[in-house]
Amino acid sequence: MSQGIKTFKGIPQAIMRRLRSTPTYFFLIWRWGTWLYALALYLTTRAQFNVALPFLTLTFVHSLVITLYAPVFQIFLPGLPGLPRGNKADMVGQNERQVHERQRRRFWGRSMLRPLAAYEETDILTPLIHTRNRYWNIAIYSLDVVICGLVVYFTAPYWTPPFGIGSPFYRYGLSAILIAAFTYRYLGGLLALLGYSLFILLGAFFPPPGTPHFVPQVQDLLQSLIDAPFIALIAAYVAALLNDYSRNKRREQDNVRRLRSFRRFGETLVMGASDGQRLLQQSAEEIRRGGHFEHLVVALAANVDDGEMGRNAEGDKITSPEIDSYIESGRLEIEEPFDSISGRLQQVAQSREKLMMFERLSSERSPGIARLYMPIFKEGQVYMVLGVEHTRQTPFEWRHEEFLAIVGAQLVVALENLRLTEQMVELAAEAERGRIAREMHDGVAQLIYMMRLNTETCAVLVERIANTSEEEAQILAPLAERLNNLETISRQALLETRDYMFTLKPLVHGTTTLTQMLTNQLHEFEVISGLPVRLEVDGVEESLNGDRRRTRKTAQVGTAIFRITQEALSNAYKHAGATQIQVSLHHRPRSVEVEISDNGKGLDSAVHSNGHRTEQEHPPIYSGHGIPGMRERAEELGGTFEITQAPTGGVSVKVCIPT
Repeated sequence: MSQGIKTFKGIPQAIMRRLRSTPTYFFLIWRWGTWLYALALYLTTRAQFNVALPFLTLTFVHSLVITLYAPVFQIFLPGLPGLPRGNKADMVGQNERQVHERQRRRFWGRSMLRPLAAYEETDILTPLIHTRNRYWNIAIYSLDVVICGLVVYFTAPYWTPPFGIGSPFYRYGLSAILIAAFTYRYLGGLLALLGYSLFILLGAFFPPPGTPHFVPQVQDLLQSLIDAPFIALIAAYVAALLNDYSRNKRREQDNVRRLRSFRRFGETLVMGASDGQRLLQQSAEEIRRGGHFEHLVVALAANVDDGEMGRNAEGDKITSPEIDSYIESGRLEIEEPFDSISGRLQQVAQSREKLMMFERLSSERSPGIARLYMPIFKEGQVYMVLGVEHTRQTPFEWRHEEFLAIVGAQLVVALENLRLTEQMVELAAEAERGRIAREMHDGVAQLIYMMRLNTETCAVLVERIANTSEEEAQILAPLAERLNNLETISRQALLETRDYMFTLKPLVHGTTTLTQMLTNQLHEFEVISGLPVRLEVDGVEESLNGDRRRTRKTAQVGTAIFRITQEALSNAYKHAGATQIQVSLHHRPRSVEVEISDNGKGLDSAVHSNGHRTEQEHPPIYSGHGIPGMRERAEELGGTFEITQAPTGGVSVKVCIPT
């Protein structure tokens, strides 16, 4: 491979894309080539050299300034004074304002070329770099036409034929039409053509004073007036073709990048489908990379019924979405408190409308922070909010909104599939536990119950025989004592079997309420233990209205209340020797409270009111058995647990859990 080919292939792809979309080099080659042609022509004809020397100098300076003002010059020489040097890492630790002021600096008052990313297709660059003031741009291009026209006007009469191809600067002046057509397409080329042709006609019929007398020829003027329109049309057409090519290329690249992003995002959803938190974290990272965002927030919303929103046309309660949890990926160079981000997330969730913002960092010419927050819906409710931020020159566009809408919908589907999968596993486990509970009820529980009945019957028969004579009573006394103990053991075995059955089978399902669960539980306890239990219910249970989060919380609270009551009843029966138990259930606006009281022996002297034993070990009376478990159940849900002893005897277990 030749050295030239190696050098050509060593040019960075960003520079090649710049050159491909920059018609400047056409114009520069034309202008410098025609200037060199004029110089050579004047050097071969010494007669007019003294007259042309000032115009050669003027056009040289003019061409040099235009060259330095062209974007091609920045492409090949990016290290000029005034252009940004160094990479992003070199700026770490500097003041943010100084960094952005450094990025805003201009070379000779013109806009700098922004850096191209590896994936980005450049816009069509004009022959001369545009400023942000369109009137200043028009003045620059108009001045170029005027300068070229004046040079032709004052130099053409010294040549024969005076105007047209005979003039050394005629072709030089055509470059002004070329750059105007490249920049403003057909309209710009037409206006530059009219201005340049005006100077030619003015010089043909009103030549400058002091120039040789000549008679204008029609064919020379026609040739001059034909070349310029042809150049304008060709330049405008080429610029339009380049613009269409660049637009189509960018659209094609965007589509390819989007398809790749969707493919990677889909793979992420499949790979992380077993863990919700991991799925959210990986999805957030992939969305940020796929959309080329600096910072991304994925916030999940929970729809809460605050009782004041009213009802919609279908009669359903209107819920108010609140941000439940969020995942972040990436960060901006200039960080801000998350309270501001959280406020915007909550605003979007409440308003159900997207929020698009663009904040300049310092001045109108500096880059800014573009922000876009979009709500993602499921069944008419706000399911999540996606928020993205990026430092850029312009606000986010429709394609960014479309990208977030598509990936957001896919993420909702993945999260819902994961939730349904977990729910299916839970239902399967509940079904299996229910089956085992039914087997225990129909098998072991029935056998223990029959054993208890037979033991009670035998005890009654022994008692009747013993009552016939004292001799029989003395002989049967040990047997009667063992039968009574066996009856007590069978009763406790049946109670524990029932407890295991209640532990296995699902508690909160369908439309079952906490009051119904406790009622069934106390009825079972009364039948087995023979102890009377009184239930008092205060307040009304809150309706869930299909709120998933409240349903899950209510199920957790109901299960904890049920298990704590079950343990307290078991302790009262086994250890306290109680003859009467009272259960009070209170439904508060933000909590549920249950209190189990008995009239038994009370607490062990070694057990404090907080449920902890002292260092001495005593046999359990009430007893401290199961008290740590009851306390843990309450505190896991943010509740309180209290166990006290009445002055007259008996124990009261009080639990309050927030809902």
